[in-house]
Amino acid sequence: MIGPKGLIKKQEFVRIIIQSMHALGYRKSAVCLEAESGISCKSVDFESLESHILNANWDDCIGALNKLKGLSDETRASALFIVLKQFLLECLSRGEDALALEVLRKQVAGLRMGKEKVHNLAVGLLFLKELGSNKIDNGIIQEFRKRMIIDLENVLPPPITLPERRLEHLVEMAVSAQVDNCTYHTSDAITLYEDHHCGRDHFPRETVQVD
Repeated sequence: MIGPKGLIKKQEFVRIIIQSMHALGYRKSAVCLEAESGISCKSVDFESLESHILNANWDDCIGALNKLKGLSDETRASALFIVLKQFLLECLSRGEDALALEVLRKQVAGLRMGKEKVHNLAVGLLFLKELGSNKIDNGIIQEFRKRMIIDLENVLPPPITLPERRLEHLVEMAVSAQVDNCTYHTSDAITLYEDHHCGRDHFPRETVQVD
C-alpha cells in the first residue's frame, strides 16, 4: 500500500499510470515502466483472451470467457456475443456457411440476447454474404479482431479491464471535490501542483452594480 494514509494499492496505481501513458501516446515509456515494475496494463485474463482472438482460437476464447469469475450473466452473454459475431464473420469469409448457420442457431441464440439482436446479426451477415464476404483478406480480418478486442475492453469489468482514461477521471474527481469544498471559491485558476483554496480576500465585499 502507498500514499500518506496507505489507501492506495501500488499495483493498481502503477497499472493506471501505464494505461494513462499509453493513452497520451508515450508508448515506449509505458513499455519501459511495465518492464521495470513487472506490472502489466492488461490483466493476465485479458492478455489470454487477446492472444486467443488474434490467433483465432475461438473455442479457447469462449472457454476462457466462460471461466472468468465475477461476471454477471448479462456481461458474460454480451462478451460471448461479441466473440461469436466475429467468429461468424470469419466462417462466412472462408465459405463455411453451414458452420456459421449452426453457430447462429445454437450458440448465439442460446445467449438469450433478444430475438431482435439475433435477427439483426443474421441480416447483417446475409448482407455481407451478398456483398461477397469471402473476398475479405487477412489484413482486414486482423483489423476486425483488433476492434473486437476494444469492444471486449468496454464490456468486461475491472480488474479484468480498466475503465478508459481512469487516471484522468480520478484526478478530475479530486479537483472537482476541492472546488466544491472551497468556501470562498471565485477563481478558475486551478492547478495540480497544490490543493485548490480561495482565501477570504478573493471573495467580493463591495457592491459594483445594482439592478
